[in-house]
Amino acid sequence: TRRCTEQDIRATLQFVAITGVILPLVPDRTFGPLGGFNPYATWTMVILISGLGFVGYVAMRILGARAGLLVTSLLGGLASSTATTLAFSRRSREAPEWSAHFAVAIVAACTVMVPRVALAIAVVSPALAIHLAPTFAALTVPALVYGVFWWRRRAGMPAPSELPLHNPLGLGTSIKFALLYAVIAFLIKAVIALEWDAGLLPLSFASGLTDMDAISLSLANSREAGSVALETAGLAVTLAAVANTLMKAGLALTLGSPGMRRPVVTVLGFTAAAGVVAAWLLP
Repeated sequence: TRRCTEQDIRATLQFVAITGVILPLVPDRTFGPLGGFNPYATWTMVILISGLGFVGYVAMRILGARAGLLVTSLLGGLASSTATTLAFSRRSREAPEWSAHFAVAIVAACTVMVPRVALAIAVVSPALAIHLAPTFAALTVPALVYGVFWWRRRAGMPAPSELPLHNPLGLGTSIKFALLYAVIAFLIKAVIALEWDAGLLPLSFASGLTDMDAISLSLANSREAGSVALETAGLAVTLAAVANTLMKAGLALTLGSPGMRRPVVTVLGFTAAAGVVAAWLLP
């Protein structure tokens, strides 16, 4: 407790609030046109994602700088791979001599997103998670190859400085995610009601540009409800992953140092290509 800061206490109280205080007060019934909004289901998804992020934050606070940049990036990816990419890209301009370390940190954080999303989907729809297992495996191959390459070249690289840790959880963040999830869930139900199944694919790609969790969980819920076919849901999640990967590559390209941009954009480019191939081959 002596190591706890005011920010740590606030983060803990906020997580307790969204879990043990708000959830029991949220009505468990549908509202709006097409019955497209269920407050309880929406807030349950908020707790699922916020819980993963909170666990990552606590782990970073416990391990501290001793864990090194790589472990910090893995835990940062557990909280938010997009936020980690943004933060490390900016830091690479401040300390360009450590660009190689920041590059591998971003790749690691982006790779952690894959099992994190897979776990979230598995909690909601095990069948969809099993169906997507080959795709998720393909998405990790470019990062694993780069990881082996970096591991062999790590000798002689300067040790990175300690990175400041930021609380990834907040009521504002949770509410924004709830609104995003509710909008995506409603759009999916509207597309289904209009029998425009092909509309799920562009919707998934557009949603994946900003957030991977909301569209994945919405599709998992729709799959369990029987309103979306397993193959369609799998293809839509894959397209969302490709879009999310391209977005993070764009962040690194526009905000990172020259030494960091090349490896990150290359690895994420191959990752997106692997997703496209998986989407083409997915049964």
